[in-house]
Amino acid sequence: MMINIKKLLAITTLSMATLAHAMETISITWGFNIGSNQALTLRHIAEDANKSQTKYTFIVESKSGAGGSIAANHVLQNPNNTLVGMSSSFFIRPAAETTGIHDLDKFKPVLVQGGGAPLAVVSKKYKNINELLQQPNPSIGISGIGSISDILARILKEKNPNLVIVNYKGMLDATVAALGGHVDAAVTFVIDAKPMLDSKEVVIIGYTGIRDIEDFKGLQLSKQGISGVDKLVANYAIFASNEMPVDKYNEINKILTRSTVSIKAIEAYQKDLITPTNLSVTKYNDWYANERQYWKEIVTRLIKK
Repeated sequence: MMINIKKLLAITTLSMATLAHAMETISITWGFNIGSNQALTLRHIAEDANKSQTKYTFIVESKSGAGGSIAANHVLQNPNNTLVGMSSSFFIRPAAETTGIHDLDKFKPVLVQGGGAPLAVVSKKYKNINELLQQPNPSIGISGIGSISDILARILKEKNPNLVIVNYKGMLDATVAALGGHVDAAVTFVIDAKPMLDSKEVVIIGYTGIRDIEDFKGLQLSKQGISGVDKLVANYAIFASNEMPVDKYNEINKILTRSTVSIKAIEAYQKDLITPTNLSVTKYNDWYANERQYWKEIVTRLIKK
């Protein structure tokens, strides 16, 4: 009897090892602050995807730098088993820069997560956006040239040409700089600045998008939005290389589509004030083309004058 049990254990162990070996790892790279809520959302999606099937193991890894282009180009170097999660900066940086960027012609979305995430301008010194812009030489921190925060800062600079734009590694770094008085204000996402907002160390002095004030309930907030930025919101998606085999692309799309509506993922979207999309994969090409054109037009007006 003992021999049979040992054989059974050996067979079970061998079967589990074979299954583990057979599962292919799919890496979702993230090119910004790995501690951000956006990165946490990707981890929630990956965790749920791993529970829902046994063919792939999804992991999230950090490849920061160059406004997300390092992460994106990593996908092109590993097209069969690597994806990149990005916000609208995915479209902005290639339109704004000429070196060290990724080629949008070489990608396709494998999951359109959602959109409408507003940007917030936070400050320790000032109570509303007009007060900031009325200063002789105000300064604002952003998460780098070619980012969505850069776009908002340049819109504000149109209102005050003396506005000084200061680059940081990420929005959190810019917010900390505003807290420390190194800059007068910073562009961030509400959730990433929430600990400092909750402690009332900084306040929201302006925000983008069309939002109900109740969306910011409990936060120190000027009730003043920023004019002319109703559509300036972050949209999130996960992208694959065009070289990924079609069958694998379709499989991964179905897996991630199920996981993006998991309880933890939805809760993370809510924290970012993101509206999850129900866009079908057949509409992805149109979405991609529209996003690309929209951000290209903004970049052309603000950066490539």
